[in-house]
Amino acid sequence: KNFKITGFSIDSRSLKKGDLFCALKGETHDGHDFLHQAYKKGASCFLLSDCSNNIPNLPYIKVDNVLNALKKIAKNVREKNKAKFIAITGSVGKTGTKEMLRLALSGVANTFANKGNFNNCIGVPLSLSTVPENTNYCILELGMNKVGEIKSLSKLVSPEIGIITAIENSHLEGLKTLKSIADAKSELLNNIKKEGCFIYNSDTNFSKEIRQKAENENIKTIISYGKNKKANIQLLNKTKVGDKYVIEARYFKEKVSWKMPILADHWYLNSLCILGIGKYYGINSNKLLSALEKFKLPKGRGNFLEVVKGLKKFHIIDESYNSNPASLLAALKQFKKMKFKGRKIAILGDMKELGENSKYFHLNMKNITENTKIDLIFTIGKNMKNLNQILSSNIEKYHFEEVTKLEAEVKKKIKNGDGVLVKGSHSLQLYSLVKNIVGEKYDI
Repeated sequence: KNFKITGFSIDSRSLKKGDLFCALKGETHDGHDFLHQAYKKGASCFLLSDCSNNIPNLPYIKVDNVLNALKKIAKNVREKNKAKFIAITGSVGKTGTKEMLRLALSGVANTFANKGNFNNCIGVPLSLSTVPENTNYCILELGMNKVGEIKSLSKLVSPEIGIITAIENSHLEGLKTLKSIADAKSELLNNIKKEGCFIYNSDTNFSKEIRQKAENENIKTIISYGKNKKANIQLLNKTKVGDKYVIEARYFKEKVSWKMPILADHWYLNSLCILGIGKYYGINSNKLLSALEKFKLPKGRGNFLEVVKGLKKFHIIDESYNSNPASLLAALKQFKKMKFKGRKIAILGDMKELGENSKYFHLNMKNITENTKIDLIFTIGKNMKNLNQILSSNIEKYHFEEVTKLEAEVKKKIKNGDGVLVKGSHSLQLYSLVKNIVGEKYDI
């Protein structure tokens, strides 16, 4: 029987008509249990490894291992696709940099990027499998939490350009040290095409060692960016003009400027990657940078939300997507600069995957948290409880172990004019708290 596959899906809830449904077996769910739901949603075909269940009347492909089969499909698509492939990794800044690049490159040619955080051993092959044939630029974010993952993913992607945004304390549970994180992220360098380009943040930890590895790999073009004077692309200044910032940078020997919305400083730093891309591909920098004036933050990464509830109007800074020491530090520094008519309230959740030093990293946030001049703090998670207990008694503070109870108390405490920072690791699901406070219109 002939059938047409218009896409690939691993989730029957988000499956679109015509998708091939990949019945993956995970730690908590088995895709084979959702074949009937996928059938009802309009799946065109099944990719499965188990035929013992009652299979709906649709064509199916039986394989020994569904994930390995998906990787083979992705490899085949990659080999045939003529797009220019760009891979991004780093402890922080991957998704934001990807979204800025997507916006900038979409203005000059057909551009594809993996959606959301489809950046792991399942998300990357799934994304690769769906890259349209007419794509000119394909931007893929690569994530990891153990040694070897970036090597495997970057081998599959085989990028022409590779980017490392930052090396910070995250995923320490599996990698133990900052040096191990740098080594794991540097696996990307093994699979960048030799005639290609490597772009990296020269302000970050182990940047000199990373550059040396890139040189050892004989990558033809190496471009650094940062605030330091030795960087090929240097962030110079930002000036507030209306509701935007004018960003100034030195682009090799040339000075350039562009407008961006008012964001935390690390967004402006990561936007420099676009100049590196333009340099390598010979694209006019103004064409790329002009798009950034309309840049919108991905959900849960610092979105500034105005909320009106009856007679109360307050603001939420939604940093609920994830948290680690570097990103929490950046969020608190930004929050300190903000001014509100009312109080400053912080909702801080555990930073996960920090390994045996997790308690230390949480306690180490004491000074910056107190210096941020927060009036009211809510914490959630066993490690944030440790921080809560050592914070100054001058700060009104509460601790919770359940998001639902936390949410109920937050709703009671928020007053007109308050500014509320929400930040925690993804597994805490603080994004649901944000959605419930803001309302149904805020899509997470």
